[in-house]
Amino acid sequence: MKYSLILSLTMLCLLGCRNEPEQALGTLEWDRVNSRIPASEAILEIAVQEGQRVNAGTLLVQIDDRKIASSYNDLQARQEQAIWQLKELKAGPREEIIAEARARLNAALATMKNSDESYQRQQALFTTNSTSKQKLDNARNTYLNAVGEVNVLSASLDKLLAGSRKEQVEQAKCRVASLQAQLEQMQLIRDEYSIRATRDGVVDSLPFKLGDRPPLNAVVCTLLAGERPWARVYIPEPYRSQMLPGSTFRLKIDGRQQVFSTRLRFISSVASFTPYFALSERDRSRLSYIAELEIMDPEAGKLTAGTPVQLLLE
Repeated sequence: MKYSLILSLTMLCLLGCRNEPEQALGTLEWDRVNSRIPASEAILEIAVQEGQRVNAGTLLVQIDDRKIASSYNDLQARQEQAIWQLKELKAGPREEIIAEARARLNAALATMKNSDESYQRQQALFTTNSTSKQKLDNARNTYLNAVGEVNVLSASLDKLLAGSRKEQVEQAKCRVASLQAQLEQMQLIRDEYSIRATRDGVVDSLPFKLGDRPPLNAVVCTLLAGERPWARVYIPEPYRSQMLPGSTFRLKIDGRQQVFSTRLRFISSVASFTPYFALSERDRSRLSYIAELEIMDPEAGKLTAGTPVQLLLE
């Protein structure tokens, strides 16, 4: 009887002293995507509600874009003007302008001819002392002015007939391309006034209300992105070397009887607190390393961020 009692007590002690798996503690997390306001303008529309699941591209918040729209329209008009100027350069001068220039040149030629004849008469009269030196000089100056006018009008006509220079056309093309690039950039900025979801997810928070004018770069919507959360846990130093990315582990989640299967996707190479080289060998075991684990069970999609978890280090 005595030996039987001793044997029973021994078995109870052994059962009571059986080691449970070490646990690394942490919490559930979701990928948070913050949408920020591009300018301090009023909120005209909030198109979603907190807790609503949205797809990438869904409109979340609409910001007043009248100012940027006005600048966009002005730039668009300047680009249109530059395009027509380029077309004008390529087409060259109109036939009516060329005809007008040719008519002016013909009139100038007629004037030059009359001036030349008058000058010749004055020269003949001057040789016979029938006219004064002043009248001869006046006739000569009139003739020279007519010659100069003919040269100017002839050069102008040649310029019109030659058309636009290649360099002018290329400069006009570059001006159009520059305005097009500015227009595309402004369109991208204008599109940012319609704040849309960049990933599939659930609307977590909308910190501002309709009509508010948030400051520049303020977060106006936060999404919890992805199909399911992931776990962030703190791994004790003795287990750090055994934690290999891609390895699978079991995870307990508070409030759930089910044990979830996880895959390690990242573990920090730096301790979260005091650097390891500043500690003794005994104290190093107290260090923790942040690890991120992907939860593979589809049912995890219903779990909320911040829920405590325990990773079983078996």
